[in-house]
Amino acid sequence: MKKENSISGNPKVTVVVPTLNEEKYVESCLLSVQKQSYKPYEIIVCDGNSEDRTRQIAKKYATKVIIEKKRSAAAERQKAANMAKGDIIAFIDSDTIAERDWLKKMVEQFKPGVVAVYGRVLMRDGSKIDNVLASLFTPYIRFTDLIGKPAVAGMNMAVRKDAFKKINGFNLALKTAEDIDLFNRIKKYGKTRYADAVTYTSARRLKHWGYKKFLFFHAKNLVKYTLTGKSQEEYEDIR
Repeated sequence: MKKENSISGNPKVTVVVPTLNEEKYVESCLLSVQKQSYKPYEIIVCDGNSEDRTRQIAKKYATKVIIEKKRSAAAERQKAANMAKGDIIAFIDSDTIAERDWLKKMVEQFKPGVVAVYGRVLMRDGSKIDNVLASLFTPYIRFTDLIGKPAVAGMNMAVRKDAFKKINGFNLALKTAEDIDLFNRIKKYGKTRYADAVTYTSARRLKHWGYKKFLFFHAKNLVKYTLTGKSQEEYEDIR
């Protein structure tokens, strides 16, 4: 396949934020995006038809707030990405905040032939042990970049819009692992790269599930996707 060319100048970046009943977190997320050293061209929030004040809060900070009735992170990201005007589409989750240079570091990695970039994720409200364990994954995440098997997380990734459109975006049949699947398919049009760009996400799922269930679920999910191209069908909402 033909590789994509570099993006010249200062590319426009659309930041996509999927939401669902996130009135507790969405404001801090959007504020962290607004305060980036590399200013986003637009912020699009796609909400899964929340019953709380999520959309009301989001409208104070986002360029657009739209609704996707299918409650799926992939579907919400997809609908927002389809409306993106930026050259690059960056994704962050609504329970996540970004370091100030997050977008700057991500954009810097879009060298000639690079179509997708991902960073690392730490905990915003975890215990000291949680934070230590999360930081221990950094060498692994860097290694996955070297071997061309990116351990990407949906709350810290960015893609070229033209390449995203060529693969028709996310696989909406996947309940989870849609982020890894996206990177696996987009690689046919260029390279993926790791950026030392950090986002901090809520530790609520880890706290609710515990270490054993959390690690077992994600390990099993990765193996299932690698072997079959399918992901776990159940992924409970935790708010």
